[in-house]
Amino acid sequence: MTESLVPRGIGATVADDATYEGLIEATRGFLDALAGAVPDDASAADLAAELRGWASVLAERAGAEQERLFARRAGVASHGQSMTPAYRVTGEGDTELRGTTRFGGYFLGGNGAAHGGAIPLLFDELFGRLINGEGRPPARTAYLHVDFRAVVRLDRDLGFRVRRDRREGRKQYVRGEIRDGDSVCAEAEALFVELRPGQP
Repeated sequence: MTESLVPRGIGATVADDATYEGLIEATRGFLDALAGAVPDDASAADLAAELRGWASVLAERAGAEQERLFARRAGVASHGQSMTPAYRVTGEGDTELRGTTRFGGYFLGGNGAAHGGAIPLLFDELFGRLINGEGRPPARTAYLHVDFRAVVRLDRDLGFRVRRDRREGRKQYVRGEIRDGDSVCAEAEALFVELRPGQP
């Protein structure tokens, strides 16, 4: 379905979910390839020039914050963003999200394992998606704690589950885990606080 939202200065409707997801997947693939590449001077310079050109094309289509597609497309894998490891929600309810995730080469920490900092990043994204679902008041992360149980290996399909544990007024407590088969790789807990009207 094509969105009717048109960023400033654009004379046509914005990319539909499938097209935009293709752009995000291509971006993610580029980042994985960049992380694993050992380019020579000429290829690095050529690629940098081409990337600056594409950045200029995108800058001409910039929209206000509320118009942007990045990290705001609920119907797209990874919520339409390439910042975190790739993930896809396969089960969703008011208090829980379940799905699969995969850490690509861009997130290498060493010896075939994911960088430790990428794991809390993914949890924060998943918790935020659960808490800040459509029609809900926005909330921000106040606390996030991760316990690392086993190595998260790159280029493997992993499972995740996050759930709201309880709510106390404006405070929402959430828990989650990432699994590689039967092995728990990481567990997390967090506190999100609902924003007051007008609060940034």
